[in-house]
Amino acid sequence: MYINLNKIKESGYYGVAIIVATISVCIGLLYFSIHNPYKDLHAQIFEIAAKVNNYYREKPNYWKLTTQTADEDNLIGEIRSDYAEYDFSIGQGVNGDGGLPSDVTFDIALKNLGKSACIALSEFELSEQQSLSLLKISIITEEKVTEFSWGGENKLPIRKYDARNICTGNRNTIVWTFQ
Repeated sequence: MYINLNKIKESGYYGVAIIVATISVCIGLLYFSIHNPYKDLHAQIFEIAAKVNNYYREKPNYWKLTTQTADEDNLIGEIRSDYAEYDFSIGQGVNGDGGLPSDVTFDIALKNLGKSACIALSEFELSEQQSLSLLKISIITEEKVTEFSWGGENKLPIRKYDARNICTGNRNTIVWTFQ
């Protein structure tokens, strides 16, 4: 198919075509700058934290909480199948080790995140409810560990563009620590 630009110019539709193309590009760029493909994953992490808190409310802290026990107790939901490309763990530390009777916190970790996933998941705005149970977020790269907490050197919530200087490559880990 051949488009004759000279005929379009002569008919006066050339300017309209340029305006329509420009508006379409602007709408597309706006969509991609606002849309965060990790929104559902972020929401599921906090839903799991709420389920764990409710389940362990009547138990001695987070004793024996691991990815396996959380799965057996139907606390994880669909995160492992919906986001199979991510290495997910729950429990104590990055590997989701079993908790002790004295543990008053638990961790949810996502490992092997690319730079864009690491940035997007760590810089998410937190609702008031999410803020109440979250103690800290740790970003772990091959070079360093950076912790963000409510009163620490690096403060929560993580501000826009703060994680861009921390997340690197494709081997990032984010650990959310909940109480």
